[in-house]
Amino acid sequence: MKTIKILTWIFAVGILTTSCIERYFPDSETNFIRKLVITGSISADDGDQEIVISESSSPEMPVFSPISGCKVFVEDKKGNRLPFSESAEAGHYIGKFEGPQIIVGSHYRLSVKTPSGKQMLSKYEELMPCKAVDSVYYELQSNPTTNPDTREYGLQFYIDFKGNQNYGNFFRWQLVETYEYHSTWPLDKYLDVNNKFQDLVVLDYSHFICYKTNILGNIFILSTDGYTQNSYPKYRLHFVNDLTQRLQHKYSLLVRQTSLTKSAYSYWENLRKNNQESVDLFGRQPANVKGNIYNLNDTTDVALGYFSVSTIRTKRIIMSSVQGLKFDKVYHCKALVIDGPLTDERPLYFATDYDGYGVQYLGIAGAECIFCEMLGGTTEKPPYWDELTK
Repeated sequence: MKTIKILTWIFAVGILTTSCIERYFPDSETNFIRKLVITGSISADDGDQEIVISESSSPEMPVFSPISGCKVFVEDKKGNRLPFSESAEAGHYIGKFEGPQIIVGSHYRLSVKTPSGKQMLSKYEELMPCKAVDSVYYELQSNPTTNPDTREYGLQFYIDFKGNQNYGNFFRWQLVETYEYHSTWPLDKYLDVNNKFQDLVVLDYSHFICYKTNILGNIFILSTDGYTQNSYPKYRLHFVNDLTQRLQHKYSLLVRQTSLTKSAYSYWENLRKNNQESVDLFGRQPANVKGNIYNLNDTTDVALGYFSVSTIRTKRIIMSSVQGLKFDKVYHCKALVIDGPLTDERPLYFATDYDGYGVQYLGIAGAECIFCEMLGGTTEKPPYWDELTK
């Protein structure tokens, strides 16, 4: 499945494509200074667009500190503006594109004026073209562990990049995974809130299967500057092991490919190096990684984040029942043996399990072992879930 979108990014501590926002934690806890944080992503054809403005918080009390009452807009060099208005949720500013307001080759910048009078302005960034995503694929892989007698099995994902002279030389990929996972048991027997015993004639599987989506925070960037060809085969993406249910039932990977300016690439490269390639984007952002959003009256005052514009191309792959994976260490709940009076907790759930000798027994089951939503997913199946799998 391939789609194309035009996307404007306001990058901060974590790139935001969902409502999940991570706060900035400074490198020095003793010299903590609050800084402006700007997060958000806006797409030219996706209706309402959102920019979130907040202040970094102290490591001792990590909280989201929204800034209300800001004046926010994105503008081009011709003076055309897209204004944003604060929604009912503090610090969240909403705008909407109408018609072709973003054009490849044009330049755009972000403007934010805070209630205190601070005027933050980004440098102009050029909207770069982006080619369609080529092949996305995976290979079965086993990696060594700290135990020389044990190896870790899983799937290593790759992408083949094939460009030409019509595109730039700097690119970034953002990955979004969705996977299916199951509860250990369906709803069967339980004591309800009125202490009445319920024994279902038909087992309730309505909370048995869930789907969970994660934005992978790893930084995947590529520069083909200086290459004889604007291409790169078998670019390494992320690795997923078989120690959890992520690959056990069905797994989807959405790849978002964007083109960058050279300065935007440098920002992401510095961020990747400072994070030593092992800390994902949603973790600590080093204070010495400078973005392009400055205080108009004090250029030494730099906001956390980077304002960038780019077209975006996407491709999704879906897979299930991959040969060679074991899943022999996936965690499954165990029912608690009843060896005394029941606790006062209600509702109280029961499940059939087996002891170490294979003898069946009825024990107490944790609610999270029956209701899959309690582990962070949803029972609503994604609309693309039944598409052809690999």
